[in-house]
Amino acid sequence: MKLINKYLALMISAFILSGGNAWAAEAPMICAVTHAISCQKGADCQSGSAGDLNMPLFLKINPEKNEIVSKKENGDKKISIIKQTSRDKDNHFVIYQGVEQGGAWSTVIDKTTGSMTISIAAGENDAYIIYGACSASLLKP
Repeated sequence: MKLINKYLALMISAFILSGGNAWAAEAPMICAVTHAISCQKGADCQSGSAGDLNMPLFLKINPEKNEIVSKKENGDKKISIIKQTSRDKDNHFVIYQGVEQGGAWSTVIDKTTGSMTISIAAGENDAYIIYGACSASLLKP
């Protein structure tokens, strides 16, 4: 469970209040985690809210800076680097990926709804799935 602190900042998630032209793959987004699952090799998985599993409540994805900033309920903040950005052939989904301290993560965001899913392989024994939604319009003045 402690490994999640190293990897979670890598990803992101939250409410989707934006629509139409507010979505651009290059626009910064604020994301909120709505549900998470934490698994350890050989043990049962735990499922719950971000707070229940000691995960960040909010993420800010900034494609222009190639970074994801996560913030936990206790104020702990972490910056993770986006190593690769790609899109599906229909340009419906944007995918951000990164590698950090022996683990890898992938974030998929539906550009139509803002729905987000993050998967994290943290070393050889831990895995996490994070669900949420993102909104570019929440960052607009």
